[in-house]
Amino acid sequence: MSCDYFKKKEKLPKTEQYEKLIGKWKVTHSNFLPFEHPSFCERMELNSIFEFDEYGILRVYLNKKTKQNCNDYQKFWIDGTELIAFEYDVGFPYEILKLTSDSLIIKSKIVPTYLFKEENIKTVKDFEGDDIKFIRKNGIIITLKKEKT
Repeated sequence: MSCDYFKKKEKLPKTEQYEKLIGKWKVTHSNFLPFEHPSFCERMELNSIFEFDEYGILRVYLNKKTKQNCNDYQKFWIDGTELIAFEYDVGFPYEILKLTSDSLIIKSKIVPTYLFKEENIKTVKDFEGDDIKFIRKNGIIITLKKEKT
């Protein structure tokens, strides 16, 4: 993919799904904390912010007070029931469980990398620890509420 792909400024299609999605969303609940948003947002908590703009750019912040987004340059789009965050040459899918004008529930199958850090992994069996098994079975369900502008 050429670098021009990331420089193009085209507005997203005016569909009902995109109209609902565009804006700032605050994480209000998750069945697993901290969760991860690839590739640099390793420990996301409640009150983290996901901002979707009309040009398909996604910015993720650790919280409201954070001025710099923790993710690299990412585009996003909706493909059926999936919300895809795309960085360089890799897409990170979230399953959309619910999307209304003020509520977004997404499901991630991404196991946070901190669970694989050396201090957590002492034996091969640790690759199937309780947290990892939970995520592989259930996914991480993240509930977000749209912020008023």
